[in-house]
Amino acid sequence: MDETKYKVALGENIRRIRKNRKLTQDTFSEKIGIEPSSLSNIENGKSFPSTLTIIQIQQQFDVSPEEIFDIEYLNNIKDIEDDIHQTVESLDTERKRTLWRIIKALDYQTD
Repeated sequence: MDETKYKVALGENIRRIRKNRKLTQDTFSEKIGIEPSSLSNIENGKSFPSTLTIIQIQQQFDVSPEEIFDIEYLNNIKDIEDDIHQTVESLDTERKRTLWRIIKALDYQTD
């Protein structure tokens, strides 16, 4: 992943952390000791957060490093669908049936 994409993904994670706590950029930035404009630049992928900012987010909001740095879930939906398709194609018949049962069970639980 190139630097620009990583900045965007990291910013999206930080935005998600802030929104999950129902905080405005002003309140969140005050709690972690940066200017709201700096937080905006981070959330929009224009700049990387400093190490101190990362530490403040972790300490102020009890956030694990994985929550901040895990960007795998941000893959393009088309990439995810392609990966699922390739994985399913590689399964033997019995595992495909098992996977189908799991999917049906999940679908049933959401109704």
